[in-house]
Amino acid sequence: MNKFEFIKNNFSLDFLLSMPTLWQLFAILVALGLSFFSNQIIKNYVVGSAVNNWKMATDGLVRIISPIIILVVLLFSKIYLDTFQTTPFLNIAISLVNALIVIRLGVYFIRYLIKPRPWIRALENTIASLVWVIVALYLFGLLSPIRETLDQVQFSFGDNNFSLFLVFQVIFGSALAVLFAVTLGQFIENRLMKVDQLDMNARVMLNKVLKITLYVVAVVVALSSIGLDLTFLSVFGGAFGVGLAFGMQKIASNYVCGFIILLDKSIHIGDILMVGEHYGVVTLIRSRYTVLRKLDGIEVIIPNETLISENIINHTLTDRKSRISIDVQISYKSSVDKAFEILLNSAKNESRVLNDPAPSVFLMKFADSGIDLMLSFYIVDPEEGSWGLKSDIYREIWNEFQKHNIEIPYPYRTVEIINSDKDK
Repeated sequence: MNKFEFIKNNFSLDFLLSMPTLWQLFAILVALGLSFFSNQIIKNYVVGSAVNNWKMATDGLVRIISPIIILVVLLFSKIYLDTFQTTPFLNIAISLVNALIVIRLGVYFIRYLIKPRPWIRALENTIASLVWVIVALYLFGLLSPIRETLDQVQFSFGDNNFSLFLVFQVIFGSALAVLFAVTLGQFIENRLMKVDQLDMNARVMLNKVLKITLYVVAVVVALSSIGLDLTFLSVFGGAFGVGLAFGMQKIASNYVCGFIILLDKSIHIGDILMVGEHYGVVTLIRSRYTVLRKLDGIEVIIPNETLISENIINHTLTDRKSRISIDVQISYKSSVDKAFEILLNSAKNESRVLNDPAPSVFLMKFADSGIDLMLSFYIVDPEEGSWGLKSDIYREIWNEFQKHNIEIPYPYRTVEIINSDKDK
């Protein structure tokens, strides 16, 4: 007779109120209390003072140290109480705490290995709790009766008969398979993005193809392992194809265009695009859309089909250098050569202006009010914007013009009065 059957056969009010049982329950409460207070101390003095690089380690410490303290207290209590009584409740508690430690270690190991996304972290406690409940039901011998009860609830779908247990099994198996695929896909993505030998577009495309393949394989394997007939997938595939043809053309087109963009390398992450009225930097390429961050910080979500079907200006397709020009007009009384020198020096004094190609000044034309000059130079970081740079250069030009008496003309107007007072 194992420890679970012993409690089941002797379960009664007298058994619960007996001194051996009360001593075991007291030991369990003491273990939980010590775990709670130690958990608070660790959170206040260890996690609160931890730097960012150690946040994950200290968080994992809190998750593991609590059940370890419970386990240590229970083990010492069991060693002491075993000298004069049986300890079935302590045996059960120790088994459950051991299962909890293993589950939390597994979750922490997965987090450390793949650095999961926020939505996976939000589900960690739910998944760990669900697995622990299943283990507890199995240890208590309640899993089989629950399965038999759910298996007796039958219903039909077409020519096939299903049970409620099979439905839960399909849901749980598929969720577990998808979770495993997500975990493995995140691990592959973390490693693949560090391969410098591959182009960024190639890395993104391979990552997306591998993830889709993992999801499909995970679901098919999960359903096959449960013993579910997969012939219904052909019917579902046909229905999905019809729906795709009529109602999901745009979505399918965007997905296909996303892979085309990644394959032909016409757009890369970090490129500077002009899409219609939007000018900004490509920060993300998804299967369905591309994110363009404008210079004012606003992010624009552009469907991939737009990037394929419309004319797109890519300022950094083959070269990241961008040309900027500044127009200045001086009066006919000012020295053109000195103005050339001031314009060149004002550009060369800015750290963002490239020396190769070197800045240049051009005399554009002799206008009505003065001489038009143009300063031309190149920068390599157009995503940082040019308004601030132009402002700094204009200010320096103005200050130098003031020092060297170079005039910036403004239009004159002559007013002629036809009728004088003597004509009246």
